[in-house]
Amino acid sequence: MAKEKRKKLSKRIIALIVCGAFVLFLALVAFGLQIAFWASHGAIKCVQPTYGKIELDEHLDGDLTDDDYEVLYRQTGLTKIGIDRALAYGDAGKRRIKSIQDAFFKPHTVMNGQVAPYACTDYIETHIPNIYLEDGDVVITSSTHISWVRIGHAGLVTDGSLERVLQANAYGTYSRIGSISEFTDRVNFIILRPDPEKISENVIGRVVEYAKTELVGIPYEGLAGLLTNKSGIGKTQCAHIIWYAYKQFGIDLDSNGGCMVVPYDLSHSAYLQPVQVFGFDLDELWR
Repeated sequence: MAKEKRKKLSKRIIALIVCGAFVLFLALVAFGLQIAFWASHGAIKCVQPTYGKIELDEHLDGDLTDDDYEVLYRQTGLTKIGIDRALAYGDAGKRRIKSIQDAFFKPHTVMNGQVAPYACTDYIETHIPNIYLEDGDVVITSSTHISWVRIGHAGLVTDGSLERVLQANAYGTYSRIGSISEFTDRVNFIILRPDPEKISENVIGRVVEYAKTELVGIPYEGLAGLLTNKSGIGKTQCAHIIWYAYKQFGIDLDSNGGCMVVPYDLSHSAYLQPVQVFGFDLDELWR
């Protein structure tokens, strides 16, 4: 009898030790994630020009050369596509370019906004003027991170004239159409357009109409594509919903073809071209 009691006691002690070791392991993992979360706050910077600001008038008048476009890109973060978009609006467009230049050169303060355990979005103190948007544009940012992993955020422009953007944001929410202003106070962002040589206006129009009518109100799942079928839309996340909208019309925006599509994958898509860059290195973009 005493022997059996000792056996039972021994089993209980072993069970307690195993349980304690497991709890300690979880605590160490949680502590490690928290330390990495704190350390990552200072890892991202709002990249600022290291050269001087110049007057742009001589580079905005007449027929622009490749040199003009290069100067304007270095002064504003606007590519040739962005500059041409603005100039199509005449003097108002030139004023928009100059306001973008002012914000591009202004020093900005980076702030950290915790949105969930171990999750944070990095903001600046003001909204940056954005270039004129067009339907089908894609907006990406690397501003959101979970612990040390920078996952970013993305949106699909569904109404360029009203600056409306389809997004899937966070657990407990549903995909919705919001505003570009939800991106323009991030520590960085890139506005991309579908390459017109690879995606026709007709397809873009169909993608946008599909997104507006079929992709609003989808439950959020941050690991959609990993925990769910990538080709399904029962649940979704920010990059997945954009990829899914285009994929319905034969366009695969996922640059690496993995089981998950994330904002970084969209930023490297051969189907998308930069229009405006803010807060990223102009040569490296998101690397």
